[in-house]
Amino acid sequence: MRGRAKTEKRKWKIGLRAAIAKLWQGFREWSGDAAYERYASCAERGREGRVLSREEFYVEQLQKKYSRVSRCC
Repeated sequence: MRGRAKTEKRKWKIGLRAAIAKLWQGFREWSGDAAYERYASCAERGREGRVLSREEFYVEQLQKKYSRVSRCC
């Protein structure tokens, strides 16, 4: 019986770790932190000619964001 309890506890820990990893990945997607990884994976599949570096990617994103007219007021 003792071995079975250990096995159940181990499965529970593995499941908890997987749930935390999914939650963390979801948070990274929501906050935009995983944007470069998503871009790089798409670019490597052939959608883009040259893959930008992480720094170039973020500069380009900032330029896109702030080059538009903002009419909040």
